[in-house]
Amino acid sequence: MNELLLEYKETLKNTKALLNRLKENGACEDDLKNVRSWISNLEYTIKWIRTGRQPGTTRGIERRAAYDREIPVEPYWIQLNKDEHVQLFEFEETEEEQEKTVNKESLVKEIMKILDKKERMVFELVAKEFSQREIARFLDMPHATVQKIIQRCKRKIVQEGWILV
Repeated sequence: MNELLLEYKETLKNTKALLNRLKENGACEDDLKNVRSWISNLEYTIKWIRTGRQPGTTRGIERRAAYDREIPVEPYWIQLNKDEHVQLFEFEETEEEQEKTVNKESLVKEIMKILDKKERMVFELVAKEFSQREIARFLDMPHATVQKIIQRCKRKIVQEGWILV
């Protein structure tokens, strides 16, 4: 680890020298900004290596539990849920298909009014045709919990007078 620390310190020294040369040669502000960012990152990393903890914290391995709870999600899923109005592939829909899509969206909105937050999340994913296992993994909950939430959603929908097909 000491060898790595020495390499980082040497890199920091060389980067600071680069910054000084760029200033002397009248480099553009974007270049100077980038090099300053490198220097900041190097100083931060050196502090972390030297102390064994994240700079600015009082604990060793801080927030580890939070990192363990994080679920890496592919950008595809984030984008899919973010921009519902954007189609991933362009194709022409017939008027009948467009009407079905509009009807389905309005039906989902009406049903959402009777569901609580967690039920809404699960119901939206079911409406987007995700499998129960995918939903369980995506929301970080057991598969059985997803099944119970779906059953509860169905009960509420039937109680409101909707017919499930």
